[in-house]
Amino acid sequence: MKNRINRFYTSGHKIQRVTVTQDEYGGITKTFNDHLTVSGKRWALSGDKKLSADKETIFSTHKFATAIADIEETDRYVDIEGNVYEIKALATRTRQDGTGHIELDLEMVR
Repeated sequence: MKNRINRFYTSGHKIQRVTVTQDEYGGITKTFNDHLTVSGKRWALSGDKKLSADKETIFSTHKFATAIADIEETDRYVDIEGNVYEIKALATRTRQDGTGHIELDLEMVR
């Protein structure tokens, strides 16, 4: 069975991967570079439906679904308009036939 959610996908969503470097004084610098450009569907969660990702009460403001790809929780998501989101949680949904998708819980940071 074909992944039915694909019909709602739009292209141009970016996944950025972090590179951590340390300078000669011990300072840490994080740099995010484009890792993947994917098609997917992003939607906002209403205020009463924000998800608590764990007991520390980290809230997700948006969700994003895309095909199964090389995405990690340390990556970040950039939507088509250029808004940046931290990935708070990642879940892979796989069917027995091997098809499926990834759902990201996101929090907008800028």
